[in-house]
Amino acid sequence: MPEPHPGFSVDPRRLYDVADDGTPRTDTAVPAAWLGPRHRRLLAWAGAGAVATGGLAGLTVFCFVLGARFWAAIFALGTLAAAPLLVVGPWLDWWRHKRPLRRRHRSRSPDFPAG
Repeated sequence: MPEPHPGFSVDPRRLYDVADDGTPRTDTAVPAAWLGPRHRRLLAWAGAGAVATGGLAGLTVFCFVLGARFWAAIFALGTLAAAPLLVVGPWLDWWRHKRPLRRRHRSRSPDFPAG
């Protein structure tokens, strides 16, 4: 009588994912170190966006209170133009960390344990 297959062990360093269409994908990303270069860049972009948006909004209110409506309108448009800076940091975090480390495979990887 043949021995039953003992199964396989999952490698905790790898994430195995199969899409709805059956395409297997692997993710070999490792968590980044806290306050590493990538996190400092993320915090710098978020801080720059917050300072720019908040500073321009403050100038808008200040000019409006003083009665300089033209300058208040200019700073309000600047506030709207600076708002996308708030998403640059998270976008860079996603693009540089997750995107290149995720691979799509046409078939099951040879090092994937047989099940």
